[in-house]
Amino acid sequence: MTLKPLFLSLLILPLFSITACAKTPATSVDSSGVPQTRSDLTDEEQQQLAEFVAKQKANMRFIEGGSYEMGDFGHKLDWTGGMPISSGGDNKSLHPVTLDSFSMNAYKATFGDFDIYSMVTGQPKEGMQESAETVRQPNAAAGIDWQTAQHYCQWLGKQLNVSMSLPTEAQWEYASRNRGEYVLYPTDNGKIDGGRNIWTFAQIQEIRSKYNTNLAVPIVDLYPSNPLGLYDMTNQNYEWMSDWYAKDYYANSPEHNPQGPKTGTEKVLRSVDANEGDAQNIKFMGPVTVSRWHKDPNPPLINNNVRINQNGDTTARCVANNAQAIS
Repeated sequence: MTLKPLFLSLLILPLFSITACAKTPATSVDSSGVPQTRSDLTDEEQQQLAEFVAKQKANMRFIEGGSYEMGDFGHKLDWTGGMPISSGGDNKSLHPVTLDSFSMNAYKATFGDFDIYSMVTGQPKEGMQESAETVRQPNAAAGIDWQTAQHYCQWLGKQLNVSMSLPTEAQWEYASRNRGEYVLYPTDNGKIDGGRNIWTFAQIQEIRSKYNTNLAVPIVDLYPSNPLGLYDMTNQNYEWMSDWYAKDYYANSPEHNPQGPKTGTEKVLRSVDANEGDAQNIKFMGPVTVSRWHKDPNPPLINNNVRINQNGDTTARCVANNAQAIS
């Protein structure tokens, strides 16, 4: 009497499990761990992805390769009296670098960009910690860890049918200095004009008040680009580089397309933290184009608090490693 219902329930349970699984987005990664676009996108999701890819393609800026001197170029300037322009010891010595042509995204990746990425790959949304709620705006630079940044760039490259990654710091510095010119700040004129090409503390406060937060909300595209059409290289969150960090790397760097040390414990960062990147602080901190920062690519939780985004001040700007412009 009891065997028949039990037998039926055993048949129904697997069927229910299969049905339940079918409703879960199909997610996968390739052999290198890069998330893949889901095979079961709806028509609406396909449309959102197509619009996103078209936008990203339009935002890529082709940068012709060439040779330049990378590092602290203070002794090359007339007004320094042969002195360095940076107190940092890790951007010495000035050394020759030759780069192939590449394309770089005009903007840092935003939370809006990562929402599309998360949706079509089935990944969890980025920046969902309690501390990120007020700064998590669609047009704000996303606070993410290094591996997520690299995977995003690699995934984006597959959408654009070109090899993409985070930039090397040699590429970033070359682009920020307008193809290697002796430029101190990666703004439209190489200078800091508070309120015109970089925000002031008062403007940071105004945006904080708008979003009811005590943090700087790193909204992109508020100020003019540099001469190559690249925005926010002076502020709105640090940018992850592909390179491992080593203090003495410049003394041993190869000339052609340097990739950084083969191993390390920290990754290089460029640009400036949004909370510190107002005009006054930037001038105090020194030349952004040659300043190097570094951080654990997978930092531990801050005070073991899962509500805090320990990568809230780091984001991505992707590079297409292709000698031709993306068409």
